[in-house]
Amino acid sequence: MRSAGNGATTGFTSVGLSLLAAAAALQTPVHAQESWKPTRPVTVIAANAPGGTSDRTARELQRILQKHRLVEVPINVVNRQGGNGTIALNQLHASPGDGHVLLIVTSANLSAHIAGLTPYGHGDFTPLAVLMEEYFGVNVRADASIQSARELLDRLRKKPDSLTFGTASIAGNNYTSLASALKKAGVDVKQLKPVTFAGGGQITMALLGGHVDVVNTGLSNMVDHLVQGRMRTLVVTGPRRSWGPFAAVPTWREVGVDVVQTSWRGMMGPKGISSAQIAYWDGVFRKVTQTEDWKAELQENYWVSAYTGAGEVKQRLDAEYVELKQILGELGMARPQ
Repeated sequence: MRSAGNGATTGFTSVGLSLLAAAAALQTPVHAQESWKPTRPVTVIAANAPGGTSDRTARELQRILQKHRLVEVPINVVNRQGGNGTIALNQLHASPGDGHVLLIVTSANLSAHIAGLTPYGHGDFTPLAVLMEEYFGVNVRADASIQSARELLDRLRKKPDSLTFGTASIAGNNYTSLASALKKAGVDVKQLKPVTFAGGGQITMALLGGHVDVVNTGLSNMVDHLVQGRMRTLVVTGPRRSWGPFAAVPTWREVGVDVVQTSWRGMMGPKGISSAQIAYWDGVFRKVTQTEDWKAELQENYWVSAYTGAGEVKQRLDAEYVELKQILGELGMARPQ
């Protein structure tokens, strides 16, 4: 109640301000306790061998974090390949509540769980972010008899087991996305002959060495060999043609197969990390994707910007899990329920 000239308003305001100040003083330690940042070196796990796509992503992330001092402690990248990602997931699973252990996660982690190749699903951990997406290219050696995607389809329709396909996992996006496109094109995909390797580097060498006939993988894995004339990219999986040396390569849609396929890579933490830890890493990864270094990496590696932060990433993975389960079910690759 306002009273002119008797000081009542002034007195009430002083008391109110005193109470607010006291409340703020009480709240300050709570907020301080809720904040978090790493206090020892951070481990970033890559679930494939050096040279693979997850390994390269981890090391680019490490370089940018350290260059821009976005994290105040050292960042160590470790490779834990094998078991369709299970070995890497084991390490993450063994660190509940620890915000110092992170994993480069891909859409292949979802399909491996659906196929029963790993006991862990994304619900067993804490999804933190999707950093980027990439499209695939279907590649053969430069001296291969197959000269185009149409020739590839013609051959596989007639004899699906006549070619071998290099992949890191039969449930990985590299292989399942190719099998899905071939199925739509009329190929009996159950007769295909996949050959598995530990990572992208080994797959590339297997193709160059003549140990497999076809590799479907991220464009950045093959660009140097394409430019050097050692490989030929027959088709890309994006909605439109890519840039650089891939500008002359048709999409699946251009060769009559109405599919667009992508893979993504992101970050995942252990189960049970706190909201403060999640918020810290969400802020760090957002800053990474805003740097000119990261944007240059996207361009150089034929990656596509597609950041999804901590607030939305689990919903995205939940929806994609349902979609992948249907696709793998149609391919006969989903585990029995």
